[in-house]
Amino acid sequence: MENSINEIARQNFQWVEEMGWHNKTVLEALALVASEVGEAINECRQQEPSPEFAEELADIVLRVLDIAHWQGIDMEKTILEKMEKNQSRGARGRVK
Repeated sequence: MENSINEIARQNFQWVEEMGWHNKTVLEALALVASEVGEAINECRQQEPSPEFAEELADIVLRVLDIAHWQGIDMEKTILEKMEKNQSRGARGRVK
């Protein structure tokens, strides 16, 4: 089984579909991403992130991948293009 970003997105989308959770707008789906970010923030309230922090980051990524797959976005291609774009911009005045 392939574990590419797009394949993970496809598998997750299928599971969410089977659960009947695709009954929202894109805006509502993005609000759920924000709620997952809030949960990740809560796992960082101490000096070091809690053991649950990694799982909250995974929830963020899975929600984003679900939206991307739903909207027909090739996330592998988009991420690679964005990384290239960021690298070509350089520091743009930011201190390294």
